[in-house]
Amino acid sequence: MQAAVLDKLGNIPVYGDIAQPIPANEDQLVIKMEAATIKQIDKLKVSGKHYTSFPSFPTTVGIDGVGRLDNGQRVYAMGLTGMIAEYALVDKANCVPVPENLSSALAAVLPNALLGSDAALVCRAKIQKGDVVLINGATGVSGRMAVQTAKYRGASRIIVTGRNAQSLAYLQQLGADVCISLLDDDTAIMQQLMQVQQQTPIDHVLDYLWGKPTELLLSVLAKQCEKPINIITIGQMASAEINLPSGILRSKPISLLGSGFGSISAQLMHDYHQNELPKLFALAAEGGLLADYELHSLEQVEQAWQAKTAPGSRIVINI
Repeated sequence: MQAAVLDKLGNIPVYGDIAQPIPANEDQLVIKMEAATIKQIDKLKVSGKHYTSFPSFPTTVGIDGVGRLDNGQRVYAMGLTGMIAEYALVDKANCVPVPENLSSALAAVLPNALLGSDAALVCRAKIQKGDVVLINGATGVSGRMAVQTAKYRGASRIIVTGRNAQSLAYLQQLGADVCISLLDDDTAIMQQLMQVQQQTPIDHVLDYLWGKPTELLLSVLAKQCEKPINIITIGQMASAEINLPSGILRSKPISLLGSGFGSISAQLMHDYHQNELPKLFALAAEGGLLADYELHSLEQVEQAWQAKTAPGSRIVINI
């Protein structure tokens, strides 16, 4: 079969030929792929900088995607083998049906974006209707999805931060109530966060930035935090580290959590995929969830892997 083939860590996957996977037992299936995305986690894994690894080389890449079973049923699944390929091996118990009126490309984009947004709200924040949500660094794919799913889950107010003015304006169209530009000086950013805390105290923070923006938030919370707040770290676009005086956590009802593979158990992930993804696929099929993407063919995977995307957009390989 043809696939995105990686011969060693650190190289760029290339279009090439590799053996089609064969099920090892009756719990495994081979699906004919239709679409898969190139995400940051895919690039980290290929570079050798992710905590997961490949069992051997050469190998196929891509952690998840959309394809069809032998009976024609279209499904989303995470792969036991790389998904940017004509065929991929999956666990049949983890396949999630995809509506025929939802494009394979959008169906391929949604799950990872939802893992970094809605799954964090549901599994880690345990969001309740009426909660106030701050999305710190909301202009990327997952941040945009977080605005939409926070609204879907019943958030009473959604506050977003980001550096791109055009993207912040678009987030208002998606449902954000307050937009804070991280291009402002530190004092102005903190004043705006303080105003939010005084008017409608935040219940949950989805943090894609870490680093200095999170330090500014914590400085505000050190002065104004009268009710419990969850800060859920999902990414580290600003920095991998922060300066955190322990007194802030001792004196205020702040909970620091992580969300991702490992912090969400395999069982919780399975339950989320089986119970929540079908509802969200149906919502997206009706136009209730939006995501930008750029289509490339499998033959173009090497170029697509190195391509720069617009803010808030993701590359989809059409197979």
